[in-house]
Amino acid sequence: MSSFAIDRARPMLATGLFSAVLFFAAPLHAQQCTVMPAQVKLGETLRITCPAEFPSAKLNERSAQLYLQPDGKRFGLLPISVKDTPGTFSLAISRSGSGAPQTLRVVIRKTIFPSQNVKLAPEIEALHSTPEEMALLTTFRDNISETRSWADPLEAPVSGCMTSPFGVRRLHNGKPTGDYHGGVDQRTPEGEAIRAVAGGTITFAKQFNVLGNAVGIDHGQGLESMYLHMSRLVVAPGATVQRGEILGYAGSTGRSTGPHLHWVLYVNGVNVNPAQWVKLQPCSGAAKKR
Repeated sequence: MSSFAIDRARPMLATGLFSAVLFFAAPLHAQQCTVMPAQVKLGETLRITCPAEFPSAKLNERSAQLYLQPDGKRFGLLPISVKDTPGTFSLAISRSGSGAPQTLRVVIRKTIFPSQNVKLAPEIEALHSTPEEMALLTTFRDNISETRSWADPLEAPVSGCMTSPFGVRRLHNGKPTGDYHGGVDQRTPEGEAIRAVAGGTITFAKQFNVLGNAVGIDHGQGLESMYLHMSRLVVAPGATVQRGEILGYAGSTGRSTGPHLHWVLYVNGVNVNPAQWVKLQPCSGAAKKR
């Protein structure tokens, strides 16, 4: 072949090789799963997106189902508990059939939570949940429906500032309880409407000893929310609600020191920080005292 022909063939060869690289690389790239965020704080949630052949993910001993979405991909939520150990871990994502799983790196960051003392009157401090109430709450957390009724962003249930953030170590009358605040409190006047953070189905709407008048909503695919201490409820179990729909009105029922809203998000049965899902403005001195 003449040098002229070789010179002419070189661009064509390079183009062909480039096209071949794209042809083989594109399918490989398309099969990759992603996790957000790659660095997560205690109490936050991992969001995992994968091709359709990846049905589940596991981090340490905690598993999460990845649900098929309308766009043909799979998506799932994996909670990080306040009680988890910080460090670098492997997120194992299983593949259907005989295909090899994928492994992604996740960093759980050390997270410092402040302490908070709540002054309770003796008759309020003496309130305790009944076995029937505890069983109902356990069933609520454990039952996960597959139909997704929520979409980002979630809506704050009330407009008030946050008086008590997620994760604070709780003291009652100066004595450690050994527990942490599993949701957030928002400043809410008596009678203010409490609204659903997303669409879903009402699992329970009833009065509890400690939680007061409370509502639990199943939003589907692992996400649930709960709203406590209301003065009055306006929904019933089994009802379907939309994002922003009124569930009841603020009050101070159950173990409460005054009108406010305490609300909780669960992901696959684990309390997670609502502030990762909804932008909340803290009140001045919120971590110290309600």
